[in-house]
Amino acid sequence: LMFFCDYQGGGPLDSYGGSEKLAIFGTLWARCGAELKVMAAIETKLPGYYTSDLGETQSWDEWGTDTYPMHSDQLSYVLGRKGSTRQKLARASGCIMEYVGNIAFMAGYLPNR
Repeated sequence: LMFFCDYQGGGPLDSYGGSEKLAIFGTLWARCGAELKVMAAIETKLPGYYTSDLGETQSWDEWGTDTYPMHSDQLSYVLGRKGSTRQKLARASGCIMEYVGNIAFMAGYLPNR
C-alpha cells in the first residue's frame, strides 16, 4: 500500500523538479520492492536521477541493497523476454531484483544477495 502525502499539485514545480512525499506500507520485503519499482519508474522519466553518480556498492548489513552497474548488452540479457530472466534470477537467489537505469539493485538478506 502506498500513497502520496500532502499533495499540493498545480504549483510552478509541478511539471519538473518538484517532489512529493510517498508513504509506503507493508512488510520490509514489500516496502523495499515497492521503493525499487518507484525508483525505476522515476529513472525512466528522469534518466540519471538515481544513477548518475552510483557505482557498484555492497551492503554488509543483515538486510540491505547491493548495486551492480551493467552495460546495455548485459542488461538486455539479464532482463530476458518480458523480464522473465530477472524474475528467475530473483526467485533463484531469494532476493529482490530491480533494474534502475543500467544498474541492477539486489535487495534482501545478506546470504541471498
